[in-house]
Amino acid sequence: MALETWLIKVKTAISHSFDAVRTTTPTTKLMVKKSSVGVLAFEIAGLMSKLLHLWQSLSDKSIIRVRNDSISLEGVRKIVSNDEAFLLGLACAEMVENLRHVAKFVSRISKRCEDLNLRSFERLFDEFANSGYDPHGWVLGWKEVEGKNKKMDRYVTTTANLYREMDELSIMENGLRKLLQSTDHDASIKEQKVIDLEQKIFWQRQEVKYLKDRSLWNRSFDTVTSMLARSIFTVLARIKLVFGIGHGYPASLPRSLSASATVHPSENPSSCNFVSGPLKSPRLEEKKDHHAHYFLRPEFQAPKATSNHLRRHCSSLTLCQLDHSDRKDDKISSIGGGGCAGRCVWHAAG
Repeated sequence: MALETWLIKVKTAISHSFDAVRTTTPTTKLMVKKSSVGVLAFEIAGLMSKLLHLWQSLSDKSIIRVRNDSISLEGVRKIVSNDEAFLLGLACAEMVENLRHVAKFVSRISKRCEDLNLRSFERLFDEFANSGYDPHGWVLGWKEVEGKNKKMDRYVTTTANLYREMDELSIMENGLRKLLQSTDHDASIKEQKVIDLEQKIFWQRQEVKYLKDRSLWNRSFDTVTSMLARSIFTVLARIKLVFGIGHGYPASLPRSLSASATVHPSENPSSCNFVSGPLKSPRLEEKKDHHAHYFLRPEFQAPKATSNHLRRHCSSLTLCQLDHSDRKDDKISSIGGGGCAGRCVWHAAG
């Protein structure tokens, strides 16, 4: 009797312990995987390529060519305008327009970021454009720019390879479907062809998977937006320096990168490794402070030429392009956007 009572107590205790285990809520936190950009990788790669080309067009070599050669070409002066301030305004307006298009796309994808600062990209960009306020230090230093651009260039190349391999995979899969539906081959020959094609498709899928991991495809919205935001801020800071818009110079970009360093050189010229800076003319200098307050608004557009100027220019655009028709890589024209007069100036620069 005593044994039975003891067994009942043990059974009751065990039952209570199992009930406690079942009612206990798990304390392990679930890891939430950030969503990747997926198929948007191809459009993002195109924007990165535009930013890289835009940065290259702001290099010392390109700026010197614009200042000393392009706007002084007889063809440009006769067809577009003989007004230096007008020509510089065209160049600046086209570059700003290109940057605005990229920023507009980044504003859209930033809404899918988890970082609150990145989600506020549109507001922060407008503030930086109009006042130079950069609370998060998104303007990169010169060495940081080189490293970031190399990384972006690798992403662009890998994503382009992914596009080609995915296209090849699609062709293979369509070929397999057609082969399975065909009745033109002997059964044994058809079977061997199907096996061979399926093997190729298997390895092609492995290649696509590998490239997705290496390219922008599997990068998160936060990662991609952060890269683009920093690049956009840095390019905008460079544009302001080159064209002398606004006051002062960001700490991360040395004074030697500005046009003021050329107009007002330092006392120790040997310490300056760069020679580019704002492309100034007396008339442009008078307007720059006014432009600084609405730098990226729709009102900031290329100066209006006379209808006769534009008509003569657009009908004879090839004259400006002939001057450098032997170049293999027109990096500026690949950016797109802007008016035909602005493209004429930059084609001549290339």
